Amino acid sequence: MGMSVSAPRRIVIFGITGQVGQELVDRLDESDWNVVELVGVASADSAGTTFSFGGHDLDVTAEAPPLAGADLVFLCTRQVEALEIVRDCLKAEVACLDLTGAVSAQDAVPLAYSPADVTATAPLLSIPSPTALAWDAVLRAVAGDGAVVRATGTVLASAAARGRAGVVALSEESIALFNQSESPDPGPAGQGVAFDVLPGADLGRARAELGRSLGEGVALSVAGAEVPTFVGEAASVLIEVEASTDLASVAARLEAHPLIDVVADGPGSRGLVAVEDGEPSPVGPTMRDAAGESGVQVGRLEAEAALGEGTAFRLWLSMDPLRVVADHALAIADARLTAS
Repeated sequence: MGMSVSAPRRIVIFGITGQVGQELVDRLDESDWNVVELVGVASADSAGTTFSFGGHDLDVTAEAPPLAGADLVFLCTRQVEALEIVRDCLKAEVACLDLTGAVSAQDAVPLAYSPADVTATAPLLSIPSPTALAWDAVLRAVAGDGAVVRATGTVLASAAARGRAGVVALSEESIALFNQSESPDPGPAGQGVAFDVLPGADLGRARAELGRSLGEGVALSVAGAEVPTFVGEAASVLIEVEASTDLASVAARLEAHPLIDVVADGPGSRGLVAVEDGEPSPVGPTMRDAAGESGVQVGRLEAEAALGEGTAFRLWLSMDPLRVVADHALAIADARLTAS
């Protein structure tokens, strides 16, 4: 018999004090899951700290708990730590969802882009990176029943892509520049990041996961840069499809996709400030527009006639990667437990 969201669940989260782990706890706390036990595990540096769940402050443990009897394990650690935990989960015969990408390249492990990828017998599921989740959704929506021929784009990653330390480094550097004081030691980027753009971003995992999802027949070119914003991720994407289609149909398919929110005009950099008549319309969706949103926001959709009539389209996407991946992981987890 399948489990429902009201069935009592015992959950273990490894890496609970990290950005992904904390977002997962927050979203789980806001859900209608009946969690009767939640064990949060982190490194020895976090021993003695607490996390909030269900109106209570729970202790973080640095010791790996017994896994027998748990319903599900979430892995939000570093990849090198995840592999050992995966082995422990398999030995204990406990369902495990890996959010680290440690096993996403293994063909034997389902790469769960949707609940349809989940079976009751899968002991281990890999959750794609938020970049791969967003691009896969957008590319498939644009192509419809046809095939994607080529996708080219540039990802703009925020300081949060380097973890909490990246956000702290950007904050400290920005304050030092405003105050004209001595610059702090470089953060995880190894150089200054405030008011600058760093070429390159770590997109190897996303490229590999998209390649596994879309197949070898799709030409994929993804570049990246780090921008001095605290949260979010955005990308400009050019998509070429095999079968000719029209812009209205592409827009309709994007709007119908459950992960995508089509935004005609976002608040842009003016936030919630009203725009007076006669002033330029704000543009979006921006990275700030997407903060705290569960969907991938898509806008600025246009046909690229220079590459063929009805076969090439350009768009802009923006998302809160932590929120997107946490919500997706919970949806996959619920499908896995329901299938049991």
